[in-house]
Amino acid sequence: MIEVYAPASIGNFSVGFDALGAALAPIDGRLLGDVVQVSSAIEDQFVCSGNYANKLPSEASENLAYQCLVHFREHVAPTMLPVKLELKKNLPIGSGLGSSACSVVATFAALDKFAETALSQEQLIELMADFEARVSGGRHYDNITPCYLGGLQLTGDIIPNKSIALPVDKQWYYVAAFPGFSLNTAKARSVLPKQLPMHNSVEFAQRLSAFCSLLLTGRYDAALAIMGDEIAEPHRAPLISGFSEAKLALPALGAEVVSISGAGPTLFTVCKSLKAAQQCAAWLEQNYINEQGFCHICQLDERGTRQL
Repeated sequence: MIEVYAPASIGNFSVGFDALGAALAPIDGRLLGDVVQVSSAIEDQFVCSGNYANKLPSEASENLAYQCLVHFREHVAPTMLPVKLELKKNLPIGSGLGSSACSVVATFAALDKFAETALSQEQLIELMADFEARVSGGRHYDNITPCYLGGLQLTGDIIPNKSIALPVDKQWYYVAAFPGFSLNTAKARSVLPKQLPMHNSVEFAQRLSAFCSLLLTGRYDAALAIMGDEIAEPHRAPLISGFSEAKLALPALGAEVVSISGAGPTLFTVCKSLKAAQQCAAWLEQNYINEQGFCHICQLDERGTRQL
């Protein structure tokens, strides 16, 4: 039996719309992500379990992980023996934490190991991006690559091997708060402007390139100081109840950055100390999340997708 874990991720990472993503690891050791088990069987079987299994289609053919299995058998490993594939769905749908990416990445990584197909990093990432696009409405890498490779990744079609790992300050903490309600990714994309004025485009390019350069040269405080999202956040914030209030309140508690994770509604903060992260988490638990929500203090998951 092969069992593979894929971590949650923050898409966009504030400053890098559709280009930056970070994998998350709660500091209490809990796994925040999906798990896929693949084992031998008489005929192909699919099981969906986990905390959020009831939020997915009941028909196997409509499940993204099962679709990955069908594609893998038909186009990658036609001689693979029959399998039982179980998706343990532990991330909420429409959370802004890369839930669909988690399912896809864990499934293809587990099948690649089980069938011993030894696909390259780029081959796997391309497969994963193709299938995640079925949910997100477009081919985006900013959840796929950090989920698969771990850490903070600058990612995109024109980048060699689809990704470049970026260093961060090891003392940074990230508070990820899912408020307990979902936000459809397609809806969150529909509110974005179809075009950007030249000034905004140039500023985005300057901010992202400077941020990456500052990280690569170890000037972490300067990188934090220019983090900001003028592309998506102004348009998506009105869709997320409580976000504007959190954005105002959390800096006084030690948050250096408050932004939307992916398409939302999860928000994340970047803090320079554990104390600041704990203060932000306490506020969010009282003021942002409902009984279906959760809040985790994290650092980056540097290991990415891995066999358990």
